[in-house]
Amino acid sequence: MSCGGCAVPSCSGSPCLGNPRLVEPGEPGDTSGARPLANPSCSLVESLGVVADSLRQIFTDVGLRPYRVHSVVYRWSGGEVGRGTATVVSDREFLPTPKLNDTAGIAGELRSSGLVERGTVRLEQISPRYTEDEVRLLLHDYPLPRGDQGFIEVRVDARDGSTERRRFIVRGVPYRDAQRFEWRASLLRQDEDRTRSGAPPGPR
Repeated sequence: MSCGGCAVPSCSGSPCLGNPRLVEPGEPGDTSGARPLANPSCSLVESLGVVADSLRQIFTDVGLRPYRVHSVVYRWSGGEVGRGTATVVSDREFLPTPKLNDTAGIAGELRSSGLVERGTVRLEQISPRYTEDEVRLLLHDYPLPRGDQGFIEVRVDARDGSTERRRFIVRGVPYRDAQRFEWRASLLRQDEDRTRSGAPPGPR
């Protein structure tokens, strides 16, 4: 039962304030102006993506990001991943260089073959100018053709000479953080790194 002054049922005899029935956000009569962004590609945040990339390039230019991050795809000659010989068919670098965070999550694990690395790192500040499809393709979040294998490779830059290459796969789905002008993803450490010269593992 309502008190007659509004459409809200009376409650335990409490006086009715006479407020009109609330309008849901976005419905006719909503005075808040709530509405979806009409053209996301023309938003202020989108237009500032190039500024964010330019600022991040400074970190690379002064030597504060002593590594490079690549998206690599193998094609196995046997038609199945791990069968035959691997050939590199794609090698694309993330630019400007993203930020590797939480690298303390990688730890050494002693095995009979020697010390191997295990754990995860976060890849942050991936350029916001990538579309969702582009970043998911680079991170191999979409299925690859049969016989192809994708991974992320981190290479320490040439200041130390020819250095090791570390192989990762993406864990979970990449996330766009519009407030921070970035895409980010979690990377899981893998075995079978390429050699320092870039050669894939040998035949199996």
